[in-house]
Amino acid sequence: MKRPATIINILVLGLIISLSAQEDIDVGKTGWDVKRPVMAAACDNGCPWGELGDYVKDAMKPYGYSVILCRNCNRWYGPGLVSGHDYPPPLDEINLEDGVNMRVDAPVDFGVTSSAMLSSAYHNTLANKGPYRNLRLIAKIEDPFYFLIAARKESGIKDFKYIKEQHLSVRIVGTDRSMMAILKYYGITAEDIQTWGGKMGVSIGDALKGDFDIISGFLASPAMNPESAYWTTLSQKFDLYFLELPEDLLKLIAEQNVDAEFVEVQNSLLRGIHRRIKTLGRSGEAIFARDDTPEQAAYDLAKAIDERHGALKWFIRIYTYDPKTVWKNFDVPLHPGAEKYYREVGYMK
Repeated sequence: MKRPATIINILVLGLIISLSAQEDIDVGKTGWDVKRPVMAAACDNGCPWGELGDYVKDAMKPYGYSVILCRNCNRWYGPGLVSGHDYPPPLDEINLEDGVNMRVDAPVDFGVTSSAMLSSAYHNTLANKGPYRNLRLIAKIEDPFYFLIAARKESGIKDFKYIKEQHLSVRIVGTDRSMMAILKYYGITAEDIQTWGGKMGVSIGDALKGDFDIISGFLASPAMNPESAYWTTLSQKFDLYFLELPEDLLKLIAEQNVDAEFVEVQNSLLRGIHRRIKTLGRSGEAIFARDDTPEQAAYDLAKAIDERHGALKWFIRIYTYDPKTVWKNFDVPLHPGAEKYYREVGYMK
């Protein structure tokens, strides 16, 4: 009985040592006035906001800017840090797992987040934080993710009616709103799943070990960035059948996600997809700043992103730059400096 406790103690001690070993970096004077703004980004280990941070940093160099990337200003932190011109939080175990072991000791000037998260932060629907009404859009970069739902082939599941009719013991990954909406649509409750011997809320880690029957979510993609890699890995490791949901159910799920739209997944997006599937998709990563960002700086940022947008094709995610959408992010206001640039080049009329 002592051995498991010893292993746990070693792991905890290792985590404490790792956290205590984090390094705060004094980057000197920062800010737009010295052309050394700090950008809320993410890890450089394939994180989308991390590689977009690298992209922006490189794009701004020809204009004399030296952008400093905050690698642990990810998840929900970015909008609040930018809004309050605050310092990055301490590193945590998630940062360490992503390979981030240095924290920038300087206030954050601008950042990148998902299109939906920027809108949520602006409207106070982001984890009850905000509203951050002083945030302004600089540019929206398209970045498609798909909503997919798949079952292990050996389960024989091709729709949820079969689960209810047979009272199947199924292990379901996650318990997000979309999955709960699906279960409700078919008259299945979480209690039913448990009564039938199944399990809700299976972790991704357990799923990768084979402890799952059904997986769903909005992050499906063939890319191996940390947020999507499990879809690629599971589809390669296990034989999956990808389900197609009724249109009225997809509409219910779309109503829960402000940025969802009807799309069609193409054949062979992932191993196991042998037909086109009508489903939902989400797209958009937003580069944003505060309303007090100097107009010239916002102009330079918008221009640099545009002029270097050809470099987007070399990153992990499938990023694209669309002149018709780059200046839109729901109703989050566009910074006047960015608007000036988009009007000059004719993207806005």
